[in-house]
Amino acid sequence: MDYKAIVGFIMMILITVLLMKKKVSTIFSFTVIPLVAAIIIGSSVKQIGTYLTKGLAMTTSVALIMLFSLPYFMLMADTGLFSGIVKRIVSRVRMNPVVLAILTVIVAMITGLDVSITSVYLITVPLLLPFYKKMKMQPVILVFLTSLGIINTFDVPWSARMLRSASLIPKIDNGTNYLFAKLFPPQIVLTVVIFGIAVFLGLKETRRLKKLGIDAAAAAKAGGDDDDVFEEDAELVQPKKFWINVALTLVVIVCLCAFPDVPSYYTFALGLVIALEINFHDQKLQVKLLKKYASSLFPVMPAILLSGVVVGVMEFSGMMQSMVKFLVGIIPAGMGPWIYIIIGLVGTPLMFVFTNDTWYYVLMPIVIGLMRAYGVPADVVIVTLFMNMGAMLTPIAQPQLYIGTDLTNGEVDLPQYMKFAFIPIWLLNIVWIGIGLLMGTFR
Repeated sequence: MDYKAIVGFIMMILITVLLMKKKVSTIFSFTVIPLVAAIIIGSSVKQIGTYLTKGLAMTTSVALIMLFSLPYFMLMADTGLFSGIVKRIVSRVRMNPVVLAILTVIVAMITGLDVSITSVYLITVPLLLPFYKKMKMQPVILVFLTSLGIINTFDVPWSARMLRSASLIPKIDNGTNYLFAKLFPPQIVLTVVIFGIAVFLGLKETRRLKKLGIDAAAAAKAGGDDDDVFEEDAELVQPKKFWINVALTLVVIVCLCAFPDVPSYYTFALGLVIALEINFHDQKLQVKLLKKYASSLFPVMPAILLSGVVVGVMEFSGMMQSMVKFLVGIIPAGMGPWIYIIIGLVGTPLMFVFTNDTWYYVLMPIVIGLMRAYGVPADVVIVTLFMNMGAMLTPIAQPQLYIGTDLTNGEVDLPQYMKFAFIPIWLLNIVWIGIGLLMGTFR
C-alpha cells in the first residue's frame, strides 16, 4: 500500500473515531488532523498553503449560505410563521388516528423548513401529543412519524446536509439547487411512501384501539386549546404580518429555484434584511436578534468551512488518489461499479458508527474518488448516499433524538424509539435506493 494511502486511511479513521467518541470538537478534527497528515507525508509549507487555499475555496460559499439562511428561518420562527401554519392546520381537521398520523408528517415537514431538527421536535411533539393521548394512540408513533417528516426535508437547498454535499462538487455552480433538482423526482415518490406509512400506522392503531373498545375519533372531540402549546415571545410574534411573512418566504424559495445564477447566500441575505425591516424596524432589537441567531451558527458553520481543509489535503496532496488506487485494487472487478449502491443499502446500520460530519466529509469523498475509477460521476454518488436516514436512529448522529423522546413526558424513551423505528427506517432507506435506481437518478 502506498505511504500516502496509509496516512490517508489513518487520518480518516482517526477523525471518525475522535468524533464518535467526542474526544475533540469537529472543528479541531478538521483543522489540526489534516495539517498533521500533510506534514507527515512530507508536504512543504507552500504546498500545504495551496491545499488549504483550494480546499477552503470549495466550502466558502456553502458556509455563507448558512450565515444568512439559518438566521432567516429562526427569525420566521420567532415571528410565529411556523406555529401559525400549524395552528391553522389543526383547527381545520377532524381528528382520527389516520388523520392525526398524516398530520404529524405534514406538521414535521412544515416546521422542518427551518432545517432545525430541534425546532421540529419542539413544535410537533408538544402540539400533537395531547391528541395522541386523547385517542390512546402510542406516542412512539408520534416521535417516529416526526422523524420521517424530518427525513423528507433533509434535501431542502439550505439544509446543513445539502450544504455539506454541495461542498463536494465545487465545480458545479449553485450545487445545492443542482442536487435538489436531481433528488426532487424520486423524493416525490418517497413522500407518497411516507404518507402511506402514516396511513398504515393510523389504520393499525384504529384496529388496535377498536379491539380494546376505544372509539379514537370520539375521544378526539374533547378538543383543547392549541394556543397554549407554543411558548412564544410576545415581543417577537407578529400575527398581523403572518401572511406577509408567508409570501416573503415563498418568494425567497422561488428565487432560489428560479434564479440559479444568483448566489444562494445573497438571496437569503436579501430575504433576511427585508424580513428584519418588515417585522422589527427598531435597530436595537434587530441587533439583539442577530446576536441571538449568531450563537446558533456555531459550531456548524465553522465545521462546514473547515471541512475544506480535509478535502483540500486529501484531494490536492495525492492522498485521495493513492487511497482510491488501493481500494480499486482489492475490490473484485464485478462488484466495484456497485460499491456506492451497496453502501447506500446498508447506510442505516452504518450510521451507528458514523456521525453526519464523517458521513459527508470523510466517507463520501472516499467513495466519490473510488467510483470515479468506474466512471460514476460525483453527483450521482452524492445523491445516492445523501439520504442517510440512519442518522434519525442514533443520538451519535442526531442528539436531538433525546429531545424528541423527552418531550413525550416519559411516554417514550430512546431505546423504545430505536427498537420501534430501526426496521421501518432501514426498509424505507432500501426503498429509497430502489426508487432512485428505477428512475435512473442513482445510475
